[in-house]
Amino acid sequence: MPQIELQNVTKYYINEKKRFAAVNDVSLSIRQGEFVFLIGSSGAGKTTLLRLIANQIVPDEGKIWMDDLEISRIKAWRRPFYRRTIGQVWQDSGLIRKKTIAENLEIVQRAMGVKAKVIPENTQKALALVGMRANERRYPAELSGGQIKLVELARAVICNPPVLLVDEITANLDHDTGWDIMTILSEINRCGTTVIMATHARDFVNIMRRRVITLVAGRIAADAEKGKYGE
Repeated sequence: MPQIELQNVTKYYINEKKRFAAVNDVSLSIRQGEFVFLIGSSGAGKTTLLRLIANQIVPDEGKIWMDDLEISRIKAWRRPFYRRTIGQVWQDSGLIRKKTIAENLEIVQRAMGVKAKVIPENTQKALALVGMRANERRYPAELSGGQIKLVELARAVICNPPVLLVDEITANLDHDTGWDIMTILSEINRCGTTVIMATHARDFVNIMRRRVITLVAGRIAADAEKGKYGE
């Protein structure tokens, strides 16, 4: 079985008292170690699809599998444990403003049950991966938007998750910083992590030529192995 599989998944929301399907009857398989771009206009269902895989929300119809685990039926008390196994970077910053960068990464490791004696070394390695080791004693308010995204990426992969979900990580960043992030994501993927990235970054998608899944009104409109934006 593929690492991730969605079977006829639908998720409804209510907007102005009307129900609509943000994700509509989606069936999708993602193999271990793939790099997948999710593209589409705003409201196409990209973020909802990522949140379903992360188990932040559950489908109203259909099933979602991670290997042999049906995550769409995980009991509520088990959901936090599953979510900790998935690296996640969202549009809104999740860093704690009153904690240093190192402290933010330490909190994640403690929640994962990492032994205290190896936390400092893990923190330094993760920050080195994204070029932010010199900033470990700074606070989020002291960093630029691009630096914040790099720290969040380090936090997401610090415990070597099998899957990394990334939502518009390059939005509002200059091209050079965005390309630095894409290079880091490629390296993370090369080491075996499955990367699923929602993006509007046409240039990066076209240059990298990875699998591209196009969503339109919550449905899969196209799925190309080595796709380009809008093909």
